Amino acid sequence: MTREAEAKNERLFDKRTVDRSIKKGLVTRKDYEKHLKALEDVAGKGVFGGPQEGDEDEADDVAE
Repeated sequence: MTREAEAKNERLFDKRTVDRSIKKGLVTRKDYEKHLKALEDVAGKGVFGGPQEGDEDEADDVAE
């Protein structure tokens, strides 16, 4: 699959636009479910929590 075709395929299954793609008949709900099952689990790669101590915003450094 070419890079352009792959990008188009990803847009069809994008969470924000997949309902529109299904309504237009570009993909089926079954295709979408198959796509979701094929995705890699990346839950462990995320960064969770708030800022750590010492991580101050530059906006906090503005003199009042």
